[in-house]
Order: sequence, then structure tokens, then C-alpha cells
Amino acid sequence: MFFKSNSVQVRMVPLCREEFAPEVYRPGVISLSRLVWGSFGGGLLLAIIAFLSRQTGVEVLFPPLAATCFINSTCVFLRVARPKPVIVGHFVASIGGLAGVWAGSHLGAGTEYAVACKLGLAVLFAAILMQIFDADHPPAAATAAIPAILPLPMPAYLLPVNMAWGATLAVLFALIWNRLWFEFPAKDVDYREKRLGLYMDTPQVGGMAICMLGFLLMCFQQASSVVHALGMMTMLLGVALLGAHHLFAVVRSA
Repeated sequence: MFFKSNSVQVRMVPLCREEFAPEVYRPGVISLSRLVWGSFGGGLLLAIIAFLSRQTGVEVLFPPLAATCFINSTCVFLRVARPKPVIVGHFVASIGGLAGVWAGSHLGAGTEYAVACKLGLAVLFAAILMQIFDADHPPAAATAAIPAILPLPMPAYLLPVNMAWGATLAVLFALIWNRLWFEFPAKDVDYREKRLGLYMDTPQVGGMAICMLGFLLMCFQQASSVVHALGMMTMLLGVALLGAHHLFAVVRSA
């Protein structure tokens, strides 16, 4: 049953597979499935990220990942919830943010506008990189902005790979949590055919799998520095494949 208030639709019926269809499980529809499954999933995911971060010693920025948790649990049919934008978005936005902080600290040095310069340039550079690497993910803009105003819980050079670690965990959870009810990542205009059982390009599936391996190896940070270093290199390889495969396709078609 639907209840309409202006443009908002309210749907309250028992949970079933149909309640996770795109026309119901989306922004603009207040449905029992989103209120219960989506909300619980977002909270559970952030709790898992915080727990594993503490247990493994892999520090991440929780505010931007909190927004990712919400999107990956309640807005799953949006393009920004797909694995590539989540993982690559946080990674390249971290780089853009650090570059913006460096540039802004020089442009605004000795003035009261230093923070404004760092914030503006951090988001500017992050936006450029996310678009170049086809990884638009709004929460990643917060990943870029935080280094401009707050001290980081890890050395700056670890921020990109650590945020990719947290983002990969978010993707792994979304794959398990959402696929109990529907295909995730969802089929859309750009991904109409399955590759290796997922609506993703084959390089994306491969890159995501490599990132997941890197995530697992990075979890051994406190047990073995060698395994952790191998995990970071693996994560970088996975992010590179995820983020750059479309660029090679453009070059081949030129």
C-alpha cells in the first residue's frame, strides 16, 4: 500500500523480495524495506568498519565512510553506490585532498584564509580526479576536506590506501547484504550484461577482487609488516585496475 505526500511515496507492507525492487527501494519512497533493512545495514556496516579498524590498526576517516555506509545500504540503485566509485572515489579524493592541503598552505600561508584555500583546493582537486577516473562518489569529497581542518589519525601517505581499505570493506558488505534480496551492483544503462556473475565490466570485477585480497592482507598490519606491505601493494594494483581500465578503452577506440 502506498501513501503519498506531495512527491514522497510511503509504502508499508511486509518485507518480501518485491519490496527491494528499484521502484520501492530508492530515495523518494518511504518503505519498510529501506527503513528496516537499509537503516540497519548502514549502522551495522559502520560498526563493522570501526571494529575492524580498531582490531587491525588500519586507521580510517569515519565521517565520509559513514556517508558511504548510508548510500551502500539505502541508495543502492544509484551509480555512486557501485563498487568502482566507492573504492576509487575515496582513494583519489584522498590524493586530491592532500594535494589541496599542500597547495592551500602555500597560497594562504600567513593569512586567515589558509583553511579556506585548503578546503577549496582539496575539494577542487578531488572532484577533478573523481571525474577523470569515472569514480564520482559524493562522500569522498568529505575524505578530501577532512585533512584541511583536522589532524589525520595516520601518516598522510597512508590516507589513500587506508581509505581504499575501508571502502573495500563497505563494498564487500554491500555485496553480501544486498544480494540477499536483489542483484548488486544493480543493472543500469551502462551495465546491461553480466560479467563473472555481476553487472560490471570484467576489469572492474578483477580490480574489485584484487582490492579485496589487498584488504585481507592489510588486516595483518599488527601481526606482520611484510604481509601488510604486500597488502598495500595489492590494494594499489586493484585500485589502478578499477580506476584506469576505462582510460585504456578510450585510447584503443581513438
